[in-house]
Amino acid sequence: SVREVYDTLTVRDVQDACDILRPVFDESKGTDGFVSLEVSPYLARDTEGTMAEARRLYGAVDRPNCYIKIPGTKEGIPAIEEMLYEGVNINVTLLFSIERYVEVAQAYVRAVTRRVAEGKQVTSTVSVASFFLSRIDVLTDKILKQYELSDREQSPDPRALAGKAGVASARLAYQKFKEIFHSAEWDKLAAKGAHVQR
Repeated sequence: SVREVYDTLTVRDVQDACDILRPVFDESKGTDGFVSLEVSPYLARDTEGTMAEARRLYGAVDRPNCYIKIPGTKEGIPAIEEMLYEGVNINVTLLFSIERYVEVAQAYVRAVTRRVAEGKQVTSTVSVASFFLSRIDVLTDKILKQYELSDREQSPDPRALAGKAGVASARLAYQKFKEIFHSAEWDKLAAKGAHVQR
């Protein structure tokens, strides 16, 4: 079937890429040298389906330096937490808001906390949160264009704000990152070997 052909090709490609990057992974003690493989976008609103697919893909690739991409949708948050708890490395995608980023970071902290509470190691539990800054700018810039008036001066001029929403979002997200990963709660987890979510 088309799915079987796609799976065979992508799993093999990701395995080969993981093998090529394995020295980077080993030299960085498991913080760099990762390759991502995403669950089907058709599962973005299906928590259970996302978890089943993440388990299947992670098992099929069978490499420690593989990330499974899960979209940061409302339905993706519990899947992200559960997969991290189970030891599946997650690359969270499709993040467009500060609020959703905070939910994702908190899901990561909860997963690590659960592992520590049960005496499981956390040194190989890793995750990244991928914020789509360029898409934020593209959308915001389109909205700003609607407010441009060529026949008179505007204050503030919407054109002066073009291309700035993404960077502003990144700055706000970074402040939240610092709050979460420089807290007393996180320090206890870091003492057990937990990595910050990058």
